[in-house]
Amino acid sequence: MLPTMYFIVGLIFVYGVNTKSIQNETVDESKFVTVDMLVNLKRNMTDYITRMIEENSIKKAKRVFFHAKMPTADITYNKNSIVQFTTLVYNEGNYFNPGDSVFVSPVSGVYLFSWSIQSIQGKHVDTELRVDNTVKETLHVNLGSAVGRLSVTRFVISKVNANDHVWIQTGGSYSENYFEYEYNSQSSFTGVLLFLT
Repeated sequence: MLPTMYFIVGLIFVYGVNTKSIQNETVDESKFVTVDMLVNLKRNMTDYITRMIEENSIKKAKRVFFHAKMPTADITYNKNSIVQFTTLVYNEGNYFNPGDSVFVSPVSGVYLFSWSIQSIQGKHVDTELRVDNTVKETLHVNLGSAVGRLSVTRFVISKVNANDHVWIQTGGSYSENYFEYEYNSQSSFTGVLLFLT
């Protein structure tokens, strides 16, 4: 950016300087660079650089992404319980709280959320994605006795307002929602801001 500014100032200066020998012709004064012109150029360049820095800072401030996993143990939740994703893998902006496993949206926008559930044969899990206590989507796993283990994932794109709370909780269907941990694989919750609204 700085070399470009020097280049522009140099071009203006070279264009405006007329070093001619004494001649009987009129000099076009519009080609001269005046102090006022240089002051205006400096002001414009300063404004431009300031604006670019501010826009870049705004873009960085709006990056939002989190990915959290459940603890490394089998867990059973009762119905209508917030699922605890306490192991943070990534938390850009620190908007996801692993203490209560709730994401608080810093800005209004369209977000992509996903959550994965791992369970085992003969067990069931009923989960919901909630945005300010409104169910946006559900994910059910009900495995028969001959299935083994299964991991399933749900993706949701949702408009979320600034300061909305987003979490995963068990639904009202089962009093025993069984989340399995096996082979270094566990249930997880992810969210990312796609764009501002």
